[in-house]
Amino acid sequence: MSKTTNDLAQLIVAVYPNVRKVFRHLVSLKDAPISMTQLTCLSIIEKQGKLTMSALAKRLSMSNQQLTKVVDTLESFDLVVRNVDEDNHRQIFVQASPKGNELIASLSAEIDRKLTFALRNKDANEIDNLYQSLLYLANFFGTNE
Repeated sequence: MSKTTNDLAQLIVAVYPNVRKVFRHLVSLKDAPISMTQLTCLSIIEKQGKLTMSALAKRLSMSNQQLTKVVDTLESFDLVVRNVDEDNHRQIFVQASPKGNELIASLSAEIDRKLTFALRNKDANEIDNLYQSLLYLANFFGTNE
């Protein structure tokens, strides 16, 4: 039995609030002075190591102007640094600073701690199924790069 895009849309609408609630609970920004958008940006930068502003804007589906404001804020908190490409002075690279790397590491540790608690009553098979489901979604939507 094939599902339609309408079936998928209805499922996404039904599931999204709960998934969002779980992820927001896992990532506490009380110690980080940044928004979820800024955290997403920092996470992509940290994972990639170094990105051009244009590539980052594309990854986030943002305009360059919107991204500049996000990166300005991250830079003001010393979480990222910008560098001009020596070969093409119009090209700007952004990368996580040591403080940005520390923030991502501490948030990852917090997520691990909270997940360990949240999944404490689940058996290994349920956790494996959850992992495989999330991995499939990551690959499907191209986020497991």
